[in-house]
Amino acid sequence: MNKAEILREGQEKFRQLIENENLRTITLQKGDYIARQHSDITEVYWSRNAQFVVLHTAQNGKTLSLGDYSLEDNFFGEVEFFSGRPCSFDVVATAEIELVVIPKDRFSEILIQEGTIAFWMSHRMSNMYQTSMNTAIERSLYPLKFNIIKDIVSRYTSSDRSVNHSFMYQEAQRFGCTERAYTRIIHELIDQGLVRKGQDPSSIIPVDIQLLIDYIEEYHQ
Repeated sequence: MNKAEILREGQEKFRQLIENENLRTITLQKGDYIARQHSDITEVYWSRNAQFVVLHTAQNGKTLSLGDYSLEDNFFGEVEFFSGRPCSFDVVATAEIELVVIPKDRFSEILIQEGTIAFWMSHRMSNMYQTSMNTAIERSLYPLKFNIIKDIVSRYTSSDRSVNHSFMYQEAQRFGCTERAYTRIIHELIDQGLVRKGQDPSSIIPVDIQLLIDYIEEYHQ
């Protein structure tokens, strides 16, 4: 089998396993914590459809969002399962979510017995790691204005557009900055005629998406 076939088989096998086992489920509402930073994870969770945000709060009180996600077949607690360490992030549901609870011993058995499932899950973990690290690196090494513009471009060129948060401070958290710093950049972009405000208080709409793309490309030259 090639890689694509292994991944497809692993996904299908895992879904069948979940359907056939009488595992406990938990329903969480928007704003509920799936996991808390510094907490010990005692079980592994899986959701067929999950919408959530990943946050990290430093000792100085600054909070950085490592991404808003809308994913199928997502695990929570699998990294802590392998590392044996407390959770490094707050993971918060952004919509109602049903979690299937997998005891650690049973999770170990599944991975040992089903190689294609282990391969598929490792693939997902690797993708999540690379996505999160790329976000964190760009937020650290590039100017705030660059990151905000790139985020706007991504939202309006992606087939799966993310939804704006309700409040400006939540948008600012995604860049690890204060609400004041975030608002200053947005006002600057509005004054330059690059973006405009939408109907929602926190929504930003590009006036000319190509001008924003050109701005990003200048940093890569």
